[in-house]
This record gives sequence, structure tokens and C-alpha cells, in this order.
Amino acid sequence: MFELEQFVITANRIWQKAREEKRLTHNPSDGELRRLVEKQPGVKKTLYRNFVARSEPTSRSAMFTKNSIDHSFGEDELRLLTQCEKVLGTERLISVDRIVGNESSNTTVRLIVPERFAHVAYGGKNLFIPPKGEVKKPTYYILFFADEAFETNQSKPLPDKDITIRLAMLDDGRFVKIIRNGNYIGEYKKGVFAAEDWVAKTKRGGIFIHAGCREDYLQSTHGDYRLARTLLVALSANGKTTTTCRILARKGKEKSWLIQDDGGTLMPDGSFHGFEAGGIFVKTEGVNPGEQIEIYYGLLKPQTVCENVHVTEDGDFDFYNLDRTSNGRAVVLRRDFMHASRYIDVDRIDNLILITRGPLIPAISKLTREQAAALMVLGQAMESSAGDPTQAGKIRSEFFYDPFVAGDLAEHANIFYEIIKGIPHLSYYLINTGGIGEAEYYKDIRLESTMAVLDSLLRGGLEDWVDSPTGFKVPGAIRHVDDIYLHPEKLYSRTEFGEKQRELNEIRCESVKKLGDSLHPEVRKVFSQLDVA
Repeated sequence: MFELEQFVITANRIWQKAREEKRLTHNPSDGELRRLVEKQPGVKKTLYRNFVARSEPTSRSAMFTKNSIDHSFGEDELRLLTQCEKVLGTERLISVDRIVGNESSNTTVRLIVPERFAHVAYGGKNLFIPPKGEVKKPTYYILFFADEAFETNQSKPLPDKDITIRLAMLDDGRFVKIIRNGNYIGEYKKGVFAAEDWVAKTKRGGIFIHAGCREDYLQSTHGDYRLARTLLVALSANGKTTTTCRILARKGKEKSWLIQDDGGTLMPDGSFHGFEAGGIFVKTEGVNPGEQIEIYYGLLKPQTVCENVHVTEDGDFDFYNLDRTSNGRAVVLRRDFMHASRYIDVDRIDNLILITRGPLIPAISKLTREQAAALMVLGQAMESSAGDPTQAGKIRSEFFYDPFVAGDLAEHANIFYEIIKGIPHLSYYLINTGGIGEAEYYKDIRLESTMAVLDSLLRGGLEDWVDSPTGFKVPGAIRHVDDIYLHPEKLYSRTEFGEKQRELNEIRCESVKKLGDSLHPEVRKVFSQLDVA
């Protein structure tokens, strides 16, 4: 029987030994970290005085990752712990302690990396806020180390790399993640994400959702001002951060606030609690001030740390050069984001919007509670270079739009369904950020159309909903948005659309039924009830 406590013991022993041997730089200042990052091989300093590092790999390594809930740990994990302790036992290390959540949170994370991965410590620490005092017993530990395969991995596609990642989830809520042969900041961020994902439903009575959260105080179509808090749920690189971060306020007393860009816990009382109070992990591909001004100017701040972003000879960014990867990333401090809220928690959520892509899906649809739960189970989205670059652009299904869910999936879905059943005021929508139709009849749904849809929704302008042959409801009309984006069926013959919609519903139905009879019957039967005209 493998004892998960060995992960905690090993992490502590590595840290203590490095401190005793004076090989440890613990909680360094920004100045100290900047000096260490500047010495890191391959790091470039831009004319904005911020840094760009080359990570290996350039994305998360989900295919090499196992957690202790869904997999049995044994000899392989013992060898990993032994190797980790041996390698880190001879190197100079950096450790950083941070608070997960808001200032009153008791959850802390300790990151331990070799100095040659200094950019992970610098960018990673900026995602969270510093503790007020000494952290004696961190809740979560995340350790990075590398062996001789780290260099040879760089010439291989992701599936062929030699990488090992393990997540130990202890019964008392503690968590340890070990990354062998990776120095991508996203592995640190998603380590904390995975820990919160598990702890939220097992210890806190909530459910963690891979969602951005925005707060808008806008003048409605009737002239009054309305406050709306909205969760936007999506897989990485499907438009979640962009739609969450875009400012809609533009006159009078209007305000738009970014609450959280990538996840948090939805509680039975309808409140939402973010987990990153320090910074925002943004994708940089094609960012420009015309479409993403909020993100663009944050990228130019001195404290911003980038990975895999092209830097020109004169030290400027080129966000359109994707020679290395389309998954360029950066950590931008919340204080450098022009409309980041001063808080990451809200006491009420009004809208839950699922973001997807697919040729048969209208730009926006209104859902029932059961349809929303079933679509969360399905998690249909488009693969991106943030997940598996070799599969980028393909439609895929990811349960709850969340690659980090651990444990019984039907139980997870049932917890979510019971929580939203207890929030009677919550409204549910499905947004397509890709395009509709196919081949010569394909129509791209551009960002300005998506934001016009969101603007109309939050201002109360979408009041007349009509039945759609997709099985959902669509608005009668949307200002500034062509009617065709609400009616993908018009881009097909009646027979062809009916056949494709039935095929899609069958795929959806089978995907949901795979969770078994323990899934709530009201959720399990959703797609089998859809009638295609």
C-alpha cells in the first residue's frame, strides 16, 4: 500500500536540506528574482523591461499526468520521488510561498524549482498573493525538476517526449504535484487548479468550475442600470479569457470588472470564489490593441513574464509570429490590468454561459438547467495548442470543460446539478465562438459579434426567445449581429441539417450515457428528448 504522505515528506526534506546547505533562495524579492531570470539560459529582455522565456514543453503535458484518485500509485512513484530528491538535492533552488484565494484564505502553496527555471518562480508567484507571515505547513506543494531527457525532449513532438507528472491528493486536503522534465508556468498554475478542483467538492461543499467571472453594471434597454455577474465556462483557448476580460461599459455610470479569468468555486448559496488574486495567465496569440486592448497593454508592463512569445531584434513583441508555438503565454499582474476588480469573490452569480465551437451551433442559445448540466457533461470544445498542439483545431469533448476533474464523473456532475437547482435565479446560455456552416457556406463568428451578443444579453436586450431546430432557443434578433448567426440551419438544406443535427444529438446522448445510471436521470435523458424538425 503506497503512502501518499511520502510526497509531503519528500517535498519537505528537499526544502529543509536546501535551506540547511544554503542552496535555497526562499521568497526572494522581485529584484532578486529578476536577476535570476535574467541569468536563465534563453531568456530575452524586451524594450518594455519584461522577460520572455522559452519553456519546454510549450504546453501542458496532460498525457503524462496521473493523479492518485484515478490511478494506483506504487513503484513508479517511489522511483520518481527518489529521483526528484536526488536531483534537487544538488542544485540551487528557489521556493515561493503564496496564498490561494483571497487575503483571508488559509490555503497556501509552496513552489520549489531549480534556479535554471527561475522564470517559473517569477511568473508563478505573480498569479497569487503573498502570505502575511511565515508559512510553516503549506497546503499544496509543487516541485519541478529535470534530468538528461529535458534537453533531448526539445526536438520531439509532445507525444514523444519523456515527461512524468504526478498529483498526490491526500485525504486531509493537502496536495503535492511533481513535474519531471517540464518548466511551463501552466503546470504550476494548473497544479493549484487541480488541487482546488478536488478540495472544493470534497472539503468545501462546492464545485470548482473552469470559468471566467465578470461583473457588469450597465444601462439596460429600458433605461435602468443593472448589475450582472456572469460565469463564462470554456476549455483553454476557446475564448474564455477574451470574453471575460473585454470591457462593455462605455457611458455614464457604467462599469465592467474582471473578477477572475480562469476558475473558482461555485457554492450552494450561489456565491463564487476565485483562487488567483495576484495575476492573470493570458494567451498572447494575435493579441492587438484593436480587439484586446485590456490584455495588450498589460503585456507591456515591466512585471509581466512571458513564455514562448516572439521577440524581434529590437526587443519588441511580435504576437503574430507563431514559429515556436501558437500557445504563447504571459502572466499579467492584476494591478496592471486596467479593469481588474479589487476582489475575486462575488456573493451572487446571475448567468452561466458555456462557450463552445461547432458548425451547427447558433451564436447564442438559451438553455434549460438540465440542458446546461448535460452540456457541461459533454464539454464540447475545440482542442488548442494549450492542450495537445498536435491535435489543435479538432473538435473534442472534455468533461465539464475541465481536464483536471478527479474522481467519479457522475458524482461530480450530480453535485453540480444539485447546486444549480438550488440557485433559482440563475440563467443558462450556450455561445459559439467559432463559426457556423461548412466549406463555401462557412461563416466565421468574429469577436465583435460575440461581444455584441454578450452586450445585448447583459443589457436585457434579448427578451424574445424562439424555438430553434437545434433543440434550444435563440433570440428573435440581436442588434449589430446578422440574423444568420442565430440560424445555422439556413446554411444547409432542410434534409442535410436534420441528418447532421440527429447525428450530433446521438453523439451527445452516447457521451452523456457513458457516465452510467448513477447520473441524475433529468440530465441523462436531455439529448434523447431533443426533437429535430
